[in-house]
Amino acid sequence: GVAVFPDGRRVVSCDGVWNSGEGVLKVWDVATGKCLATLRGHSRAVYGVAVFPDGRRVVSASGDKTLKVWDVATGECVATLEGHSKDVNCVAISPDGRRIVSASDDNTLKVWDVATGKCVATLEGHSKDVNCVAISPDGRRIVSASDDNTLKVW
Repeated sequence: GVAVFPDGRRVVSCDGVWNSGEGVLKVWDVATGKCLATLRGHSRAVYGVAVFPDGRRVVSASGDKTLKVWDVATGECVATLEGHSKDVNCVAISPDGRRIVSASDDNTLKVWDVATGKCVATLEGHSKDVNCVAISPDGRRIVSASDDNTLKVW
């Protein structure tokens, strides 16, 4: 996965390739192509990443069944979100930056409160791995895609 920062000058990429990754994210300067930061902390490959609206933090989704919130300036993990029982494939952040939504191989999506790091809702309805998630620009709808060949609007 890859995500662009709001300033358009940086991107963040993750290393997830069929669990062969090392659990690393990299922040890149778009103009120079240079790596500005390496974020380490996941124990398995990172599959998804999203940038907060303020550009100060990113959140990553990993095969270690967790999500991690990172401070981009310091490179430190500031929160680990635990609750999925299988790989976490994708992550999205609400437009106001207050909620994170994750998609997992456990067939669910989870909605997380950024301030507390707690899961506030589990969305069940897919019958196979949930691979992708997006949030509408107004923050009112979540869309998910699954290996069960469906898209769901929540």
